[in-house]
Amino acid sequence: MTICSQTSHCILSSIGCFIYDFQTLLTGVVAIGVAVIAGIPVWRQLKDSNLQTRISHRETLATLLRDALQRYGKVEKSIAEPLSLASRLTSDPMGEPVEIAAEDAHHLESALNGVLDWYLVILKDTEHGDIEMRKTELKTALTEAIATLGEAHWADHNDQHDEDHDFTDEAWAEIEARCAAAKVEATERIGDVEQAYRALREAQRHWVQSLRSQIAKLDLQIAAPR
Repeated sequence: MTICSQTSHCILSSIGCFIYDFQTLLTGVVAIGVAVIAGIPVWRQLKDSNLQTRISHRETLATLLRDALQRYGKVEKSIAEPLSLASRLTSDPMGEPVEIAAEDAHHLESALNGVLDWYLVILKDTEHGDIEMRKTELKTALTEAIATLGEAHWADHNDQHDEDHDFTDEAWAEIEARCAAAKVEATERIGDVEQAYRALREAQRHWVQSLRSQIAKLDLQIAAPR
């Protein structure tokens, strides 16, 4: 009994000495443990908050994508027929340029005038920088094409001398020469419009692909096990 008591006393004494010698370390370990336990709800809350942020961001991107697709579809619908008409009036079936007739120039000028103002003017500076640059280029190309078409039919639809005009023979000859040149140049101006529109569509395609890639990445993060 005495031996057991002495043994127990020694063990308790050793434990006490250990605690005394390492009390700072033990206190730190206990504090860390308490902090970890206390931090678990906070960590879970942060994870939930990050998840909600990702979900909200995905919804925003999805809205941007849906709006962009609708807008670009409306652009295509607005300009497809005028461009098709322009191609038929300024090129032969083999794609070779032809001189546009005065009546055709007048008709095409009306068809192109203001065709995309709702997008190129009213919605200016509302999209990605590269798209805005391409929109500006298309607006410039359309403006120049419309001006050329106007010149192409002006002499045919106006008189040298009337209540609104009184041109000298020399001035009228210059107008007729410009009219004839514009009928030929119309093909090139329409080509510039077509090229500018292709560049715009490519910029739009890149933006749509970027949105889809961002959404796909967020989908993976949202679906990842937690």
